[in-house]
Amino acid sequence: MGSYSNYYDSSRLLHGSLMNIMGTRLDVLLIGVKKAESVQIWSAVEKEVERLDKMLNKYDPESELFAVNAYAAQQPVPVKDELWAILEDCWRYWQLTMGYFDISLKDLKCVNLQREKQTVFFQNDAVQLDLGGYAKGYALEKIRKILLAKKVSQAFLNFGNSSVLAMGSHPHGENWKVGILDPYVPEKVIGTVELNDNAMSTSGNMPQHSAHIINPHTGEYSNARRVVTIVAKNAVDAEALSTSLMIADEDVTRKILSNFQIDRNLIFNL
Repeated sequence: MGSYSNYYDSSRLLHGSLMNIMGTRLDVLLIGVKKAESVQIWSAVEKEVERLDKMLNKYDPESELFAVNAYAAQQPVPVKDELWAILEDCWRYWQLTMGYFDISLKDLKCVNLQREKQTVFFQNDAVQLDLGGYAKGYALEKIRKILLAKKVSQAFLNFGNSSVLAMGSHPHGENWKVGILDPYVPEKVIGTVELNDNAMSTSGNMPQHSAHIINPHTGEYSNARRVVTIVAKNAVDAEALSTSLMIADEDVTRKILSNFQIDRNLIFNL
């Protein structure tokens, strides 16, 4: 896992980057913070994101999620408070999205959460939990808390250009402008959003990575030439919705959106 950071004295800006985290790259810009404090804040951000990746990476044999997937079909598996809260939150999103946001990739009704003992049990041995459509948004909100606690008012956080959070405005403007690229036509911008104290998430297929979002109602992967961008105050809302609306039809999309307060939704059928 490569890590990079540099402080630019002339603009009082720190750029920190984790090259391979949560399956992608994280870039963080901290604006208007002194060098020594910026370095400390970036170190705290690094440790937090690495901690979350260690907990939520289903491919890491040492992660808590890996243990749940490995044993929950055999017996109830106890989980710690944070992962428990995440699983309950994912259940809430499953309800709000009419079942289109489903971390089981199959049928969340087969995942039995026992609140009294804080255990997880799979009633179907084919179930595996995958937090890929949740974890980056959750990490962005955790980073936001770190920055707010340090009185940072201007920052830009970018997870692989798909999950973005902006705090305050760009140092030379009223907002942060983010372009949405056409995955089928390199360098073609199909939309632009302006962020200021909110987040955006973009989901879509691309030629080299198609059919990676599954419709839990049909069990089939979407191969639609579609890009969905959601702008919301909360990064987890944005991420859960962008994933869900990749596979929902227009009528269901309207019903799902009525359950949320979002700033903007953009759906491109390419």
